[in-house]
Amino acid sequence: MKCLVQAKAAAALAIFAAIVLFQSGCSRGESTAVNPPQKSDSTSNAPAEAAVELSGDQLNAIQIAPVGTYAFTVIKTGIGSIDFENNLYSDPSLSTQVFPPVAGNIVKVFVELGDEVQKDAPLYSIENSATNQAETVVRSPIAGQITSVNATPGLFVSPSSAPAPVSVADVSTKWLLANVPEAGATLYRVGQPLKVTVASFPGRVFGGKISKIYPAVDLSTHRLTIRADISDPANELREGMLADFSAQAGKPVESAAIPADGVVREGDGAMTAWVTTDRRHFTQVIVKIGLREDGEAQILDGLRPGELAVTNGAIFLDNMLQAPPSD
Repeated sequence: MKCLVQAKAAAALAIFAAIVLFQSGCSRGESTAVNPPQKSDSTSNAPAEAAVELSGDQLNAIQIAPVGTYAFTVIKTGIGSIDFENNLYSDPSLSTQVFPPVAGNIVKVFVELGDEVQKDAPLYSIENSATNQAETVVRSPIAGQITSVNATPGLFVSPSSAPAPVSVADVSTKWLLANVPEAGATLYRVGQPLKVTVASFPGRVFGGKISKIYPAVDLSTHRLTIRADISDPANELREGMLADFSAQAGKPVESAAIPADGVVREGDGAMTAWVTTDRRHFTQVIVKIGLREDGEAQILDGLRPGELAVTNGAIFLDNMLQAPPSD
């Protein structure tokens, strides 16, 4: 009887162990199935190449030519101000002192400080004290602006008495003063031509040349001052006017280029162009644009010289690409 009880107990224990092992195996199988290894598809997000095929009639809307090269002028730009009084003090040759031809007392003064006068305009008159002759009118030897008036009625003056009764300045040349970054200072040189524009005369360009590059660098701004002589024959520029200037910096840069009409700015800001190998199928490419000059766009990346590209009508292809498919 005792042996029978032990046998039943052993059998029950074996059955219990088998059940535990079975459940454990099932649990492990379910865990593995919950998170199966995932395969990544690296090509699922790759953008499709943008391409367009044109019919014979549609080809008339575009122009195709090999990518060429162009010598682009490197232009430096900046902002300065027009100066007049300082150049008079620094360059006395710009101002003419007008003395009387003979000694005498001033009778009349015809001008005031700041007046603009033409050559031979009357400045003042004197009475010859030695001969008691009639008034002698002293006239301006040049066209310009009155920069000093020391003459008053009754004042005795002579050809050698200083200061001169009246001084007249040639105002056909103004100064442009500009502070440029020291890092780009080597791009400027004395005699370098400049083009100057001011807001008061839209579309007008005043020519000039750099006349001096000051040696000292401002320690707080790390800029140095350049000075240019600006031609102003009609005396239109005024002291203190803000002026934009541009100057050619260094030699022209030879680079790949296509007409600007062959480049399209997309909505995200990217610049694109269109290329072809058979003049019928066209592929859109992203390009990097640099300088622009005379209708040409410098290509820094995306096109090579000799490659066939759309040079006019790129926007036509762009619109075809974005148009909804026809039914």
